[in-house]
Amino acid sequence: MVEQILAMMVFRILGESIGFMSKTKFYGILEVGKNCFYRLLARPEMDWRILLLSMARRFHSIVRKEKAEETNAPKCYIIDDTTVSKTGLHFEGLSRVFDHVLGKCVLGYKLLILAFFDGRSTYTVDLSIHRESGKKGNYSLSREERSMQFHKERIEGKPDYERFKELDTKKSDNVVRMIERAYKGGIRATYALMDTWFVKAPLVCAVRKIGGGAVHVVGRLAMGKDRYAVGSRRYNVHELIALHEREAVVCRKYKCMYFEQRVMMGDTCVKIFFIRVGRNKNWDAIVTTDTHMKFVKAFEIYQIRWNIEVLIKECRQYLGLGSYQGTDFDEQIADCTLCLMTHMVLTLGQRFNEYEALGELFRATRREMFELTQWRRTLEIIKNLLNVLAVKLCINVANTMENLMQGTQAVSELEAILSVLSPSEAAVTR
Repeated sequence: MVEQILAMMVFRILGESIGFMSKTKFYGILEVGKNCFYRLLARPEMDWRILLLSMARRFHSIVRKEKAEETNAPKCYIIDDTTVSKTGLHFEGLSRVFDHVLGKCVLGYKLLILAFFDGRSTYTVDLSIHRESGKKGNYSLSREERSMQFHKERIEGKPDYERFKELDTKKSDNVVRMIERAYKGGIRATYALMDTWFVKAPLVCAVRKIGGGAVHVVGRLAMGKDRYAVGSRRYNVHELIALHEREAVVCRKYKCMYFEQRVMMGDTCVKIFFIRVGRNKNWDAIVTTDTHMKFVKAFEIYQIRWNIEVLIKECRQYLGLGSYQGTDFDEQIADCTLCLMTHMVLTLGQRFNEYEALGELFRATRREMFELTQWRRTLEIIKNLLNVLAVKLCINVANTMENLMQGTQAVSELEAILSVLSPSEAAVTR
C-alpha cells in the first residue's frame, strides 16, 4: 500500500494519470496493474485524514530534527475554501455551489482546507469536501439529475462513512473540529486566520475554547448588518464608523488610516481595527480576539492568510487539484489528499534547497523523475540484450556483468560479439 501511495504521488509530479501510466507499464516503477490503484482510492477502510495529519506531524518532526524551525513569525492555522468544479452529473454527492471568483453557481464541491504556517512554510493539515443544499434543499439539481449520480452503500463507523456525512455538515462546524484534531495531534498554533465567510460569533467563540483559550482568531470582518455590543448598546460596523472615524490615526508604515474599537462578539470580547487605505473612502475591518494586539501586528499577521491562496493556486497549476474524474466520493477525498500530500513533500524539499519558488522546484523534480524513469528503461534494454546473448552464445549473464564492471577488455569483447549479430537479432534487443 505504501508503495502505491508513493507511486501515485510520483505520477502527480510527472503530470500523468494512473490510466496513462498503466499503458507505459508505470515506467518500470511497479509491477502491479492499474486496478490496484483504483481499489486503493475507493477503499472504505482507508483513513486519508489520519494519513494527512501524520504527514504533517512528520513534516514538523523533520524540520525540528534538522533545526530549521527557528523563526520569529507566529505559528498560524489558516482556513479557507475553494470550488472544485466538475463537468458531469455522475459524481457522487454533487451539487451546484456558488463560485465567488466566477460570481455564479457551478457543478462541483466546496473543498475546505486547514493549513498550518510554521513561520516559514505552509502545508495542509486537514481537509473536507462539502456541498450546498440550495434554497429548496435539492442541491440545486432536478430529480432526474440527482438520479444520475453514482451511489454506494457505506457501513457506519468506517472512515468513508464519516467523510460522506461531512458533505452536509456546516463548514463553520467542521472548522472547529479540524482545529481541535490538529491541536490534539501536536500541530499547535497561536492564531487562526480566516476570511469574512468564517468570522462569525459562534465560530469565534468555539475556537477560543480550544486548548483552554490558547488559540486566538484574526480575521477580516464582513461589512454587513451584524450588531456588536458596546456597553449596553449594540451597533453594526457602519454605525461604529460614523461614530468614531474622526478618531482615526495615520499608520506611516502601511500608508493607511485606522481606528480601533473593543466590542462583544457573542460572548467573546474582540478588538476591531477599521482601516482606510490611501484616498479610498471605503473602510475595511480586521478583528482579533487578542485585545492587547496593536494594529501593525494585526495587519501583518492577517497578511499571512494569503499563503493559503498561494498553496491552492500551486496545487491547481502544478498538481491537478480537483481534476480527478472518478465518480466515487471516496476517490475524490483520496485524490485531494494525495495532491496536498505531494505539495507537502515539495514544500519540504523547497525548505532545504535553494529554490525560491515552488514552481522551479516542481520543474526540477519532474525533470529528475523523467531522468530516473529513462534510466530504468535503459536498464531494461540492457537486460534484454544480455538475455539474447545468454541464449545465442550460451554465456553466463552474471559473469558477463561482473566482467563489464571490472575493466574495458570485456567491453571490447562484447562489442565484437554484437558485431556478428544479425540485424533481426539486434532488433530483438531494442
